[in-house]
Amino acid sequence: MQLLLWKWAWLAVVLLITVKMEQVGGKNYLDLARTDNRLTRLPFFGGGVGHLLRYLNPLSMNPSSERGRISELRSDLDANYVSYRGAQLWKLNFNATRGSSMEEREDDEEEEEQQVVASPDAQFNEVVALFALAFLTLMGSVLGQKLLLWRSVSVPEISGISGLPLALLTLNSSELYESTFEGLQWLSPLDLRRFDFLSPGSSYQINRRYRNGSHVQRYYGYQLWKIHETRLEQPQLRAFWRNFGSEVWNINQDGIDILIEQRNVADARKFMEKVGFSYNIMIDDIESAIDETYVEVPAVDHPLDSVRNNSLPWMERPGSLMSWRRYHDQVDIQQFLQTLLETYSENVELIQIGVTRNKRPLEVIRVSNGNPDNWAVFVDAGLQARDWLSPAALTYAISKLTHLWGRPKGNDQGQRQSRAEKAMRRIDWYFLPLANPDGYQYSRHTDRLWTKNRGFDSESGCYGVNLDRNFHYSWGGTGSTSNPCKNLYRGAESFSEPESRALRSFLTGMREYLGAYVSLSGYGQAITYPWGDADYVTENQRDLKQTARRAVLALRRLNQAEYSSGTSYRQKLARPGNSADWVQDRIGPQLVYNMFLKDQGRYGYLLPPHYIVESGEEVFEFLRTIAQQLQ
Repeated sequence: MQLLLWKWAWLAVVLLITVKMEQVGGKNYLDLARTDNRLTRLPFFGGGVGHLLRYLNPLSMNPSSERGRISELRSDLDANYVSYRGAQLWKLNFNATRGSSMEEREDDEEEEEQQVVASPDAQFNEVVALFALAFLTLMGSVLGQKLLLWRSVSVPEISGISGLPLALLTLNSSELYESTFEGLQWLSPLDLRRFDFLSPGSSYQINRRYRNGSHVQRYYGYQLWKIHETRLEQPQLRAFWRNFGSEVWNINQDGIDILIEQRNVADARKFMEKVGFSYNIMIDDIESAIDETYVEVPAVDHPLDSVRNNSLPWMERPGSLMSWRRYHDQVDIQQFLQTLLETYSENVELIQIGVTRNKRPLEVIRVSNGNPDNWAVFVDAGLQARDWLSPAALTYAISKLTHLWGRPKGNDQGQRQSRAEKAMRRIDWYFLPLANPDGYQYSRHTDRLWTKNRGFDSESGCYGVNLDRNFHYSWGGTGSTSNPCKNLYRGAESFSEPESRALRSFLTGMREYLGAYVSLSGYGQAITYPWGDADYVTENQRDLKQTARRAVLALRRLNQAEYSSGTSYRQKLARPGNSADWVQDRIGPQLVYNMFLKDQGRYGYLLPPHYIVESGEEVFEFLRTIAQQLQ
């Protein structure tokens, strides 16, 4: 008898399930997953008989379902499981210039000849008013929690809305969201973007994706000042830098860029009023400027749109994550180089010249036609970790070079560029897009203004050596420091770091055929050549000066960019122990340059990604000038 009771006990479970399903009525899985009733959260009671049967035999095949076993693997036993089967995503767009097909335009041509069409603004206002009226009417008539979804492809006959253009009934949500913020801005004296946490470019989303740890270095209230003086040795400027300045970012012909901490801003202003120096606040809040470097340029504002017109086809790389609409991580750059190797295997080669302290590879990409008589040109970027622009600009130039290199001969592009392209094909190009990958990644996720590598000094407990102060020539001179905790730390000795040693070994092996060396950096908009420690003259200074002037004119013709040229010492960009001076001294190629990219201090190292493509074109133009000069 007791066995018989257990045999039929499942009937009671079925009855409980039936009663529970009647209580929840017609609610779907979305309601059940978010209900506060504890009973519905228990297994079986929230899902019904089907839920119980799937629990007893979860992998059973459903003959009426084409998906079969695969769909059943998405078990409903999870209390947070929500089914979206049958759900749809709809879009309403009030922009009359988008979304209309060619057939609709052809059908409306005859009607447009007979009637006057209202302006898009008038149509927009009309459809907004009609939509609001219809929405309120329909919401008042619905029962319970049911909602009426209005799909644009099936225009309902409501208050004459069907007579409006079909394109008006599709809404771009991102544009509506941004325009709403802009429309409400006039109501508040505060910047409403500070409270925006939904847009991908908002500070909240940026910090959630990239800078979301307690270890992240913050720069709230820090400011970047440009003091309109060029002689830092003045006693008053020395006192200002020592008492109020956190770091000197750059010294050039426009002035001195100094980073000011938040706690020193008020006292620094009083000091400047007392001494009478003129200055400008280039960046009012460094932390906000840092957020701008993580955003992605909208497609409507980016040259990538012109890819559809085949004007910049090298920006569309199938299989690559590089888009040049934002700054990318080290792994994205590494994957981009691998994609080029697979696409242009006949002309492209990847060479690992060393590894960093964190075991990241230092990869050089070689682009060549295989002619042993070619001159070689070596280009590196990113020695300073906080310099994100030079790696992005160099990868853009590499993509353009490989695309033009692989273009079939006979392409009717005219004879204007044929000579320059032929000159570039007669060069063995060696590119090191990321010379400091450890520091670059640390700058991406922890300290945006980090400039050194990630070597550890056990005595001081501080990290990093400034790689552009670690080369042997003039090592230890003025402009570097022996303090391991400072950004200008030169290292315990010259070539103490694996990155600089790898460059030394590789460039020494190219001594016989190295025609030019270029080191890209930011910022300053200058093309400089040795020497950087003193006002000396090199044996090839006439060629260096002539080529630099040609490059300045070419960049001016390209996009009206104003670059200066001269020796590093005269340009006030002296850097003892830098790579260019060492290459000039030990390797002795025909041309040796530092190219400092945009800008002249408006953003400094925090240049937004809007300038990547423009800077990449400038790098490519400079390399083309060097190729022509070597011929």
